[in-house]
Amino acid sequence: MSLHLISSMKLVPSSTALLCQQVRFKKRGKWIVPHRKPRWIPMARSKMFVDPPKSLVPKEEQEHIAELQEQYMRRMKALHMYLMEDDIKNSDTGEAAMIAAQKEEEEHQMMIKLNEDENELIAVQRVARLKNEAEERKLKIAQELSDFDESETNRLAAVDEMVEKHKAEMEKRIRVEDLEKAIETALANPVDFEFAIDKEGHIFRGRTTKCKKVEPENYETIPFARDGY
Repeated sequence: MSLHLISSMKLVPSSTALLCQQVRFKKRGKWIVPHRKPRWIPMARSKMFVDPPKSLVPKEEQEHIAELQEQYMRRMKALHMYLMEDDIKNSDTGEAAMIAAQKEEEEHQMMIKLNEDENELIAVQRVARLKNEAEERKLKIAQELSDFDESETNRLAAVDEMVEKHKAEMEKRIRVEDLEKAIETALANPVDFEFAIDKEGHIFRGRTTKCKKVEPENYETIPFARDGY
């Protein structure tokens, strides 16, 4: 084996040496922070044979601070226990919660009973109201039927009257066989449709009528609406 090959083999570290290397830094999130040194590495020479710093606080003060700290921890523990008991008592499964739930259930049942009683009362009132409305509806229908019968009777009476009137007018009609005679009578007795009215509302019919020659008791007056015409 040549010298060059031996030297090159010494330069390549073994796998055991690579596995025993200590990582002095570690990654926390995106930061790389230094890590403690291994336990087998001894103390640094700069820290050897150095006495720890002495406290300048008096011993009485240190004891008083320790006593105050003990009292503080005891009181905080008592407060913590009190708050925990109060939270348990007022929680969903605590005594206060169970009492409140029972009271709420009793109020709910009472409200349900009151609601049922009110519903029964309203049902009775509804039955009475519907009965009264049915009676009123019957009376109203009967009144409407009576009014309808009366109006129908009046209408039929008016129709009969109109028919009788037209029948009477038809009796005065000119028949075909009497047409020539009616024409001769009309020509022999002409009708003058002219008339005059004075200031007092008297009507004087005919062109040749003289108002001064008509007797006052024979005056014809204009019919007014106030007179019932």
